[in-house]
Amino acid sequence: MSDQIDIAFGFDTKYARHAAAVLASIARYTDERRVRLLMVHAGVDEALRAQVESVAPKANFVWIEVGDDDLPAYADRGHLNRTVLFRLGLEKLAPADCKRVIYIDADTIVLRDIRELWNTDLGENALGAALDAYVDADHFARLWSLPVGASRYFNAGIQLINLERVRAERLFSAALDFIGEHDAKLLFGDQDALNYVFWGKWTRLDPAWNVQRFLNAKELAGEIEEERRVVGGPALVHFIGTEKPWMPNVWHPWAWIYWDNIERTPFAAEVARDYGMNLYQLTRLRLRWWLRRPNAAGALSR
Repeated sequence: MSDQIDIAFGFDTKYARHAAAVLASIARYTDERRVRLLMVHAGVDEALRAQVESVAPKANFVWIEVGDDDLPAYADRGHLNRTVLFRLGLEKLAPADCKRVIYIDADTIVLRDIRELWNTDLGENALGAALDAYVDADHFARLWSLPVGASRYFNAGIQLINLERVRAERLFSAALDFIGEHDAKLLFGDQDALNYVFWGKWTRLDPAWNVQRFLNAKELAGEIEEERRVVGGPALVHFIGTEKPWMPNVWHPWAWIYWDNIERTPFAAEVARDYGMNLYQLTRLRLRWWLRRPNAAGALSR
């Protein structure tokens, strides 16, 4: 496996600050000198880029701006907007020497060395992902005339991608074509398109690398179905849905880890102000974290 770890993000100006929190969390556990960060973006100016880069100053940043003609138009669905297509743009927009890449959504926090994910064996498949905790795979299969029981439905927020294979077989282009044909019918946008294209042809990642549920201590202890068990605590927490940890009066067992990492960026005060998170609310979040945090929270002791 290459000594250089390629990690890609896709975001606009609004989410640049949250992406910085993810970078801060990666830098806590992985030598940033080994990391090349592919920042696929729209509208992030030079000043904001410099602030983001200050979070991991020894990493190699590659800024890739998405133009109007690089990806198709997209019907916004609440918190899902055109930026969700940016990961599909990696097929054409990533550097030519990028053969393997980790894609990470900007509403996540990493809690382990990212090299563990990077070294995952994909076998014969071009993509690795974790199961989605909410979508009924059999219903999805019937909806799109796919073989029922032949695959499960994955969450596209964290992917390990054999980009060489994706390019050779134009797999992301196929997903974009699917979106172009069925956009209005896709509940989860490009995630539905990716599941269609990769049905039965993806590698299941350790669920620790996409903890997307509101898990409690019993669930972490393994009292859920085997394929969704998180052994040894989360490696990455994914704040899916419309309620994010930077919003007031929103509770998630790991909400505090977002604030613990955004404080390692230049954006903590700005995010707190813009979302109305005052000192009382932040203090309450931290107290709830210390009193009720899941057993797996020890990763933040560093």
